[in-house]
Amino acid sequence: MNIRGFQIEPIYVVNEALEPGWSWVSDTNRWTGFHLWYLYQNGVRIQTETGKYHLREGDTFLFDLSQNHRCTHDPQKPAGLFSAYFHCDHTPELQALLQSGAIPRQNHPPLFSANLQLFEEATRSSNTPEETMLWLGPVFQQVLSPFAGHARQSKIAEICREIDAAPQKDWSLDQLASRAGYSKNQLIRLFRQATGYTPYAYMIRARIARAKHLLLFSDYTATEIAGLLGYSDLNHFSSQFYQKTGCYPSQYAESQKSKSGQ
Repeated sequence: MNIRGFQIEPIYVVNEALEPGWSWVSDTNRWTGFHLWYLYQNGVRIQTETGKYHLREGDTFLFDLSQNHRCTHDPQKPAGLFSAYFHCDHTPELQALLQSGAIPRQNHPPLFSANLQLFEEATRSSNTPEETMLWLGPVFQQVLSPFAGHARQSKIAEICREIDAAPQKDWSLDQLASRAGYSKNQLIRLFRQATGYTPYAYMIRARIARAKHLLLFSDYTATEIAGLLGYSDLNHFSSQFYQKTGCYPSQYAESQKSKSGQ
């Protein structure tokens, strides 16, 4: 999955109830890559080469496994956490963003538990990798966001969340600029810096992502999906879908089933 320019490859994802005597010292293994934790019960203490952290319920933590970590918890209050071990195609760049603080190691993202619940429900109800990855994507999206900690970027992040939640809306540049408190030119420049897209391109991207999900996991026809996503006609929808994916909506589900079968 491609998240903020990083190609993420999940190696394993697990929901862990930690034993009272649990601890983890990262230099006892030879893992490479990254670990993502989400703590949903009690607390965990983490000591790294650069600092100490105390995770509370609802916190996430992103481990760079090229560094050493020591993790413990209160044996009287065993912790529960979601853990995802993953690789990415631009490891040095992600490490640099973590070290600079542009992507915080510790975070408390909104709606994170809801995304995880959807991911776990998809895992239980289907063996289709495409479906589970669709729900795991927003989890990584929140953690690998460059927005955290900056007021200006948080406004852009809020706009992105609104577009992602309702891509079918006709999001005008005037409306978005007014909501963010910027001129239209300022918004386009800041939005492109933060996401790599213009607001319009981001909206189309969000529509196509929603269309892919509906084509794979709903009974809607391509015409009905076009209407649900705010397109005035099927031809316009099909044309944009083809530009972004290289195939037409009517071909997409079949091509994904073929890949899954292989």
